Amino acid sequence: MKKILPVIILGVLVLSGLGASALQQNDLKPAAVTMEQQLIPNPSPRDYTHTVLVEVGTATWCPSCPESNEAWHTIYGQGTYDFEYTELVDDKNTDAHARFYEFNPAWVPTSYWDGGMFVYPGTSQATFITNLNSAGARVVPDLVATLSASWLGNAEMQITYNVQNNEATNYPGKLRIYVQELESRWDDNAGNPYHHALIDMAQNIVIDIPADEAISDSFTWSGSAAGYPDVTMENLQVILGVFDDEAHTGYSDPPSGSPFNAYYTDECIAVLPTEGPVNNPPSVPTIQGPATGIAGVSYTYTISSVDPEGDDVFYCVNWSDGTGEVCTGPFPSGQPITASHIWTEPGTYTIIIKAEDTNNAESDPGTFIVTIAEAPSMQITVAGGFGVKATLTNNGPIDLTHINWSITLDGGLILAGKTTTGTIPGLENGGERTIKPSLVLGFGKTTILVSATSEEGINANTTASGFVLGPFILGVK
Repeated sequence: MKKILPVIILGVLVLSGLGASALQQNDLKPAAVTMEQQLIPNPSPRDYTHTVLVEVGTATWCPSCPESNEAWHTIYGQGTYDFEYTELVDDKNTDAHARFYEFNPAWVPTSYWDGGMFVYPGTSQATFITNLNSAGARVVPDLVATLSASWLGNAEMQITYNVQNNEATNYPGKLRIYVQELESRWDDNAGNPYHHALIDMAQNIVIDIPADEAISDSFTWSGSAAGYPDVTMENLQVILGVFDDEAHTGYSDPPSGSPFNAYYTDECIAVLPTEGPVNNPPSVPTIQGPATGIAGVSYTYTISSVDPEGDDVFYCVNWSDGTGEVCTGPFPSGQPITASHIWTEPGTYTIIIKAEDTNNAESDPGTFIVTIAEAPSMQITVAGGFGVKATLTNNGPIDLTHINWSITLDGGLILAGKTTTGTIPGLENGGERTIKPSLVLGFGKTTILVSATSEEGINANTTASGFVLGPFILGVK
């Protein structure tokens, strides 16, 4: 590592011996650095919560930087660790310099994991990997990015991206798109080319992604406009990084020197350019609606997906209850649509929805879990004797409210109590309530009709027969 001092040669030699060189405008002591000459054996693949982004501040004049350059190239080439990296060659590229100096650097080389969650001014592969594993274990918001780069010729690419926020709250932060050369035009201090060296920060924008929504864009990147008209498709890579807006204090001269505001990387994706137009799939559909319900009731869900190229979108919905997949569309990209369904049996169901554009590119599935309870029911039993009475029983599984009921005697000579109505404020799950007319008076055979309806839409009806003899109803069955 190196702290930039274009002055005393002896000072540079001493710092280089430690694996660090000081940056020119600072006068800070070098951190002790372990220099590893042997490559670390290829370990088992690591499962990270997200793709880690590493940004490496470096310079062509730095004696220690070749070791960092080679170490990162070696680790990346193993294909074991889920990360992307970019070399910020400070003395060769203005965008690299600007990004590097957002970290208030003190040394070259210095590596920054996920926007500065970890900082290491050194060349130890063991430390590189330890910090990769630690950064890769961090819990991050549920963001899903897609990215494509279509080579148009004449040093131009069409870059298209989509970032989906699957969280219940909005996501404010920054989005950066790095265009870099896999084998750089610039050599390190040992005369070997850099790898993954940034040549242009194609996007560096403030974002605010609403909950359960996405942002997307497609733009033409010009190597000529960036100052590199001779770039070739085979030697380019594009990285997208999404950074949060919460400032954490980091130190470029650990443990407490050269402080800076670190904004952590929560999503990262990288692609290589491909020939010709690229048709990207729509974003993973978002699904909004009730997560609980009861059998036999219709529920409506709002669905939306954004196609990066703006193509119309079909939706295929599987309600996971054996009714199969139903497809509908096409609809304009990003336009919310609704779909309704009735589950007839209690259980837990996963709604699975895919979006497909008009060019047959299909999204990854969006899922939404719904728990359906047994349909509520009421039971009515009728008894005679002195007048008539009916018992309402709430069979569950929920409490019922505002139950309107009626008892009607149809047939015979009914002088009093022909029709009686009333309201029960509530009936708890498993509870019973007796309802009856205040007085029945008549003579002859009659049919007894009893009905009840709750505010939740639960209905119950029953019919019985009996013989009215004055105030008595006999032989009810």
